[in-house]
Amino acid sequence: MILSFFDGLRVKKTGGFFSVHKPLLLLVALARCFHKKERLVSFLSYENELAVFRDYFDDFSVQYPFGRLVNDGLWEVEDYDELIKSSSGDISRTELIQRNIKGGFTLEVYRNLLIDDGLTLRMADLLLGRYFAPELHQGLRAAVGLPNAGHTTTHNTLYGVKKDMGTVSDLPEPVMAKENDRINDGNRMGVNLNLFDMIAVLKPKNKDHQNGFIGYLNSLHNLSADGSNALAESQALSSYFTDLYVAFPLADTVKDALTSGEDKVIILTGHAGDGKSTVALDVFKHLHGYAPDQPLRHKLKEREVVRSGDREISIIKDMSELSAQDRLKWLDEAFGKPGSCLIISNTGPLLDSLSEFVKNHGIADVAWVENEVLKKLDTPYKEAELTTHTLRLGDTTKPLVILNMTRLNNVDSGAKVLEKMLLHPGWSECRGCDVEESCPLRKNRQALQQRDVVERVRWVYQRLTAYEQRLTLRHIVAHLAYSVTGGLDCTKARHYAYDTQTSNGEVNTGLENHLFSESFFGYKSGEVDEKAGALKAIELIRRLEFGSPFAVDFERKLIADDDTAWVGLPPALAPVVKRWRNYSREAAGVRWRFALRRMAYLYGQQPVEQSEQKGFHAFLDNFLQAPKLRQFDDWQRNGALELSHSEQRAFKANILNVLLEVYSGFSAGQFKDSNNRLYLTLRRPDKAVVQPTQMVIASFNTNDFSVGYDKDQQQPFLRYRDAKLMLSLPLLDYIQTCSIGSLGNQLVPIHLAQLEWFRSRLLKVAEQETSNNDEFIVLSAGVDGTVKTNKFYIDRDKNRLEFA
Repeated sequence: MILSFFDGLRVKKTGGFFSVHKPLLLLVALARCFHKKERLVSFLSYENELAVFRDYFDDFSVQYPFGRLVNDGLWEVEDYDELIKSSSGDISRTELIQRNIKGGFTLEVYRNLLIDDGLTLRMADLLLGRYFAPELHQGLRAAVGLPNAGHTTTHNTLYGVKKDMGTVSDLPEPVMAKENDRINDGNRMGVNLNLFDMIAVLKPKNKDHQNGFIGYLNSLHNLSADGSNALAESQALSSYFTDLYVAFPLADTVKDALTSGEDKVIILTGHAGDGKSTVALDVFKHLHGYAPDQPLRHKLKEREVVRSGDREISIIKDMSELSAQDRLKWLDEAFGKPGSCLIISNTGPLLDSLSEFVKNHGIADVAWVENEVLKKLDTPYKEAELTTHTLRLGDTTKPLVILNMTRLNNVDSGAKVLEKMLLHPGWSECRGCDVEESCPLRKNRQALQQRDVVERVRWVYQRLTAYEQRLTLRHIVAHLAYSVTGGLDCTKARHYAYDTQTSNGEVNTGLENHLFSESFFGYKSGEVDEKAGALKAIELIRRLEFGSPFAVDFERKLIADDDTAWVGLPPALAPVVKRWRNYSREAAGVRWRFALRRMAYLYGQQPVEQSEQKGFHAFLDNFLQAPKLRQFDDWQRNGALELSHSEQRAFKANILNVLLEVYSGFSAGQFKDSNNRLYLTLRRPDKAVVQPTQMVIASFNTNDFSVGYDKDQQQPFLRYRDAKLMLSLPLLDYIQTCSIGSLGNQLVPIHLAQLEWFRSRLLKVAEQETSNNDEFIVLSAGVDGTVKTNKFYIDRDKNRLEFA
């Protein structure tokens, strides 16, 4: 009886091929029976389970088989007769979802299947054998959650040929899919078990295969003909974007502010590419009840209006694109009409428009408003706190909130984007390609799954940001997308792969020319990639010339074949490493040694031997040209200055010794006796001449200084009374290099100005504390460089100067 239902299934056949929509839905339902799950479940549950098959079979709408199976006598849909049907007899997806309609096998079919697992498996085999190619059977069983069994598979008539499929037990045991299963290939990032992989692994190899995800990545940068997804709005329309999406931390704050409390106007400003439009899209999706990672069906209009309860919320997607007249019109409506408003604008048009708005309405002094807006623009964002970003324009009833996204750190978001790129399900589209195993794009990705690669990429971005070379998130995404693919598409990758196959894997020109460790730094096989220089990130990275020589011992190991374990490079790169090492030993091998250092930095694993680990860490610091970056990063992550008491003392001593040299020109080692004072002298600010003798205008006991960590600024500091010097990464690096006697690192004017500001604060404190104005100190250096401290007293009664 049950067999007749499945055997008599009416399935559409086009061009000699069966439509698989009904069989796929039945396979999912059979798996539910096998695992003793409830008979009827919602339409949406089935739709979600079948979504995994969309990339491997023609896209289809689940409501069609969900409703049409009723006519086959083995399927039931709740309230079927009451549901609205189209002229073709199909039910509406919208109604199925709104009414949460459930469906499944009829009670009779369900009971028979429930008590007989063998019957369930035989019906599954009937469907597989009749409607699916043999090489898909194992993957489909694994995908829906059906095990192998020891019965004979039904003959396959898909291609009009009877063929004995043998027994299921003849096939290797498939991996059973479970919700929390993970594959861990030894890397830090456990890769989620992907049902696409289980299905596609048995698909016929395709010589014309194209992975849409690779095309999508190449559309994220502006170096290809298709830069269509470089903008956030275009990305949001792509299905690939959903698994690449990284939410901005302040998006939730904006959502809450717009929908709660009093009506307000929120302006998101910043540079192009800072993520303003992405936050606006987040808000738009939230107000419409869309999932954050759900693709949009259309771009945002110039103005979108959404109701949230009794409140009307407007979103002006980009005021910068509008005329000055239109910008004023939207500001008038934002402040003049009920409801809240979110406005996106670049900084320049924002200042002009607000000034003009205030001037037209006479609601406040224009100069005052401009000054206040500039203050808000310079205010760093603190999580869920908007008070410091809020002001009122005269007597307007609504508060104005200004959030400057240039004050956000994009480094962590960029690292998350790279991790999502590497774990993206789009990579499974490579399955079934005839060059899958030798494809340079896949080899590139395999190498990137080494431990700590994402962290090392993040450090490079942090190095740029800390040294006043900030990148927008758009810059970072474009840079990463290009670095992952090297601008290579599937067609060119296939040609390279054929060459690799011909050489039995000994030569992989495609990987050498597009290796991530080269593309990321703007090179190809050790030579400058001129095309990549158009990317802002690569323009900045190239200025630093990452990969310069390190210690002699390291350089020897870098090119020696017998010391590969020192940096633990990925096996996928073995042919490339071998060739580059051979090239690097030649007379003209400089560029190859630079390339090997870049490779060692990104992929190299920490040595097992403790004696080697210190040298490896020194190599990382040297490569980054920032000796304190990794420790600074740890402090930021932990929100504290994690140093022992003795380490804090040494840290403070290094800082004060450098300040002594900056403020007086004398190093701590020049003083004859042990020095515990910080001297400020009348040293020439231009430092144009040597001053062996200097008058001290203030001095401080070093024991009165303390170090700590400011969680708001996310930086350590040095404090004396109420004078506080924030220790940015460039300052820390400068202090570190000076403390070890290195002469190469120089401070840029902005950080020198910071030290001068601290000097002025110390002088102010000294003025308040000094009680004896008749005593002063002169520092003098002898011919051997030793500094003596000379104290003098002014005897006003006798009108003379006394030396103590």
